[in-house]
Amino acid sequence: MVEAQVDYTIPFEYKKIFSPQECTELVKAFKNYDKNNDGTMDASEFKQTLKDLGHGDLPADQVEKMLSDVDRNQDHVISFPEFLAMFKTLKAEGKSAEVFEGARGAAAQVKGHLGSHHTYLLEEVRTFTRLINFTLKDDEDVKDRIPMNPDEDDVFHVLEDGVVLCKLINAAVPDTIDMRVVNKGANINIYKVRENLNLACAACTGIGIKMVGIDANAFLDKKEHLILSVLTQLAKIIATKSVSLKDCPEIYRLLNENEELSELNKLQPDQLLLRWMNFHLKNAGSDPINNLGKDLADGKAVTKVLNQLDERCTLEALSEADDVTRCNKAVDSSKIIDVADVICGEDLNKGNAKVNVIFVGEMFNAKHGLQELTKEEYEAAQMIDDDIEGSIEERQFRLWINSLNIDDLYVNDIFSEASDGLLLLKVIHKINPNVVEWNRVEKNPNSVFKRGINCQVAIDACKKMNIVLAGIGAEDIRDSNRKLILAIVWQLVRIHYLQIIGSKTENDLVKWANELVKDPQISNLKDKSMKDGRFLIKLCGGIEPRAINWDLVTPGETEEDAMMNAKYAISVARKLGAVIFMVWDDIPKVNYKMILIFVASLYEIWEEMKNEKKEDA
Repeated sequence: MVEAQVDYTIPFEYKKIFSPQECTELVKAFKNYDKNNDGTMDASEFKQTLKDLGHGDLPADQVEKMLSDVDRNQDHVISFPEFLAMFKTLKAEGKSAEVFEGARGAAAQVKGHLGSHHTYLLEEVRTFTRLINFTLKDDEDVKDRIPMNPDEDDVFHVLEDGVVLCKLINAAVPDTIDMRVVNKGANINIYKVRENLNLACAACTGIGIKMVGIDANAFLDKKEHLILSVLTQLAKIIATKSVSLKDCPEIYRLLNENEELSELNKLQPDQLLLRWMNFHLKNAGSDPINNLGKDLADGKAVTKVLNQLDERCTLEALSEADDVTRCNKAVDSSKIIDVADVICGEDLNKGNAKVNVIFVGEMFNAKHGLQELTKEEYEAAQMIDDDIEGSIEERQFRLWINSLNIDDLYVNDIFSEASDGLLLLKVIHKINPNVVEWNRVEKNPNSVFKRGINCQVAIDACKKMNIVLAGIGAEDIRDSNRKLILAIVWQLVRIHYLQIIGSKTENDLVKWANELVKDPQISNLKDKSMKDGRFLIKLCGGIEPRAINWDLVTPGETEEDAMMNAKYAISVARKLGAVIFMVWDDIPKVNYKMILIFVASLYEIWEEMKNEKKEDA
């Protein structure tokens, strides 16, 4: 007779109370006394478990009361659910959130370590929770925790093991994470949880999310303000990722008179959404709005734009005297055209731009209402990018620059923003603080002449760093020469990565990689034998063997096999903590520049792990 398997799954309600490490310890402790695997222990065993888990000083009468309170069926044995319920009563309250009404609306204040306090706005929690529920509503891997209650703090607990966070990253930028690498399951241990969170944090940096001071511990310790910082950025990407000329050519209709298409292309999604709202408001005969925050708080602009998108969305709400009532009617009206349920009227009325951009983005996604372009217009707009490779490289280098966390610098488009010289000067200074002559720099380069001065200072600084500038002059930067700007930035990238690994040479990196992999060997970082992905996977395994599931590694003989290996290699590297910006096809193409970043990042991790082992010893 086969014994029934006991279910040691810890329900989500308890995961809101216990950390992943505590969950692992509780399961282990119960199993230790459940010798016959029938899912029970007796009272004496429970008392011993209390001692094992550090609660041996509890008074006997308190223990007896706990037993009587939980053992409701009076069978004198304790089941696993009863066991969890008892330890729930022992769990200290920890930090608590006090809700109050502030100048910016309802907020929660959380007491942190050393008496510090952080506040977060409840409408942000509610909107981000609703967006996650909508985005992952059909995902089987997370059906045990989705949907969440937007009026509770579930979102901070749901993200704790990294699985939902990895799903959101892929929703923001598809295929960023190979989900085969993510550790899933009901009770994954703390080591595997940290792997997931390390992977997610590295992937966030790799797609341009600002992660200053944010790592796995922010999610494990449930530091609400840090988690919301990540969610704010992810939610904006998810809700607005189709708001671009590439994905929606009809945005061409938002061009202002005498404006170049390149100017429109520089705008961020929230800026495009503001133009989009004003485009429809103008057609409605209404005054424009100046922002997606307070200017939407009365619900009038939303009501009018919805009516422009679809006449079924009536203007009835405009007759309401109360702003909140009007906002509720506007949100209800949006559902007629299947706008995602990401906001309630009360939260729209808060005038929070972080929240409202999510809602307006979903309005755009449901129905943008822009007239389709004619063939002539499409061609005139030059929508087809004839420099796809340059555009991909620009994105990768842009993400690298943003990952440097330079004060007051966030790049949206290297080519246009490099033209005043300041962008390159700040990046150069970050890498080498001794080569920029700041006394020559024009801080407000509002003329061609001043921009030229700054670009010349950047050229002079590059020469001091021995950067090759054959045929490149200050005017090339000033005039946004795409190819030559990329040539300069690549050399800065290369210097930076070789610098952070102790000024090693590429030959040193190749030698180190061959020592870890053994078979096969590579001759350099352009070696075509790496195109099947196996060498880079083995390199990750040489650093941490437990990170590789060899059942998932293919022979790499076909294009599809090479693709699967490439995706796996990138996600395993990120699981180890590598911050890389490559896309999967950089590996089959053996993109030397991205391979260098990949290997250098792994070398840095290998050094850190080696030093940690020395300290532990």
